[in-house]
Amino acid sequence: MLNFRFDMPLYLMALYGSIMILAVSLFRGLLHNKLPRFVFPILWSVVLLRLLLPFSISSPISAPVPSIAFFDDLENVAFVEETATVSSEAVKGTSQTLTDSNVPLEAISEYAASSVDSLTEDTITMEATTYDTGIAPVSMTTRTILFCVYILGIAVTLGILLLQKLHYSKKLKNRLLLEHNETINDILREMNMGHILVFSNDEIASPLVCGLLHPCIYLPTRMDFGNTQLLRHILAHETMHIKRKDNWLKAWMLAAICIHWYNPLVWWMSKCFSSNLEAACDAAVLKKQNTDYRKDYASSLLTMAITANRSTLLYSSFARTEVEKRIRNVLNYRKAGICMLLFSVLFLSAQTVVFATVGQRPFSTTLSSYCCSDNSRWGVKAYLSRDIFTGSDAQNRANKVILEVLSTDTGSDPDVIVEHIQTALAKEFGVEKSAFVLDITLCLDKETKTQEYGKWDLQKGEDGFYLYKGDSVRTFQDPLAGCYQSKPEGQADLTVNRNRLGEITSLTVFRAGDYEYDQRTRALGWKTHNSAEQIYD
Repeated sequence: MLNFRFDMPLYLMALYGSIMILAVSLFRGLLHNKLPRFVFPILWSVVLLRLLLPFSISSPISAPVPSIAFFDDLENVAFVEETATVSSEAVKGTSQTLTDSNVPLEAISEYAASSVDSLTEDTITMEATTYDTGIAPVSMTTRTILFCVYILGIAVTLGILLLQKLHYSKKLKNRLLLEHNETINDILREMNMGHILVFSNDEIASPLVCGLLHPCIYLPTRMDFGNTQLLRHILAHETMHIKRKDNWLKAWMLAAICIHWYNPLVWWMSKCFSSNLEAACDAAVLKKQNTDYRKDYASSLLTMAITANRSTLLYSSFARTEVEKRIRNVLNYRKAGICMLLFSVLFLSAQTVVFATVGQRPFSTTLSSYCCSDNSRWGVKAYLSRDIFTGSDAQNRANKVILEVLSTDTGSDPDVIVEHIQTALAKEFGVEKSAFVLDITLCLDKETKTQEYGKWDLQKGEDGFYLYKGDSVRTFQDPLAGCYQSKPEGQADLTVNRNRLGEITSLTVFRAGDYEYDQRTRALGWKTHNSAEQIYD
């Protein structure tokens, strides 16, 4: 199932847009003289879509989104001596769901983030324990500065472009409408473009088209209006720009430059884009013409480019810097064969599909709340492995599916539960089972947990922390049950080991002198001693 979204972040738009620019530039260099001229403007237009529109299309074969710590807001964390008071909520009722707000992430370890077994009816004090990622933190101040720099860059780029636009608009105001030139009117009518206005202007050096909603053609006053052939070639070229909406494409290119002003690849793309638009326009004019016409057309290009304007995105015009390439292209013009046209279509389709479905927008992986039932020892929380179309009220629908499976569980086998829930979710949302990842943990009531721990000489002390054989436990972990406790003082660090069915098989006890215990001790600045053991039934 394909899923269309419209919320891709700017940094991914820039990342995948840059990859596309490099890919299209490579193909342009290798196949520039092999493919029809219209192919490359279309390719650049696809790149523009990627740079400007935050759309994404995900599917079962979509590539994963790269993890970029800077943008994912990862924090540089280390062992911290910090306490948090956690008010717990007992697991009650025949079937229930617990939202994330019931499980304070700052007070439990990451593997217990979705579990509620560590929550008891007592109010306990837990130490926030996190781990060093080795990645420098990105502070809010840094983000604010970078955001301001980015906005300032947009403002400066937009300001420069607007000043250029005002400068050119001022030049074009001194114009004269050539409404009584019958030669021009006849040529435009032959091209079915009689509605286009043509002006002459003293300030420009070569013909150009300016305007989006009502494009007009501007001709330099100094050109030879008595040369009908030259005039025909010029009008054919400029009206082709209008027919192909090239000025609109250039406007979108300007928008991309403003948004991605910091990216040199986008500036490079703008230069290539303008060049390919001119080449495609020449090819479109020559599509149905003979060899003699191409030679005359090349001669007209040379005549008008001698004093031509500098290439710009503000309008479509002759550019002296490109005239040699354009004349060479015109003289070597060949109609594309069927094989090359077929290759062009396949190439365009492949490029579009690859860059549309790759790198979908990072999405929230959480699907359901934490669900548990009196009929099962297990609690389940569902996540998505890929972006799918979930429809309305997705969380409640997923909760209902999970609770239905848990309420009918009789074997307490977690593998069977996972299989049944994935199958039910796949049916509910109409996708493959692998689209769902389940975090399954033991969901034990207080009495059951007390009985299990009691068999291993584990008891709760008056302060709410566990005692092992009467000794105070400094850190206590029961990963499968999602239980974690920590305090600054104690004689042992203890971990409960369970088998796949959730039965306790052993205890791992670390005392002073063991690496794990001493590492924690050094982080807290305490003295160390020696001893470690593992207890089996």
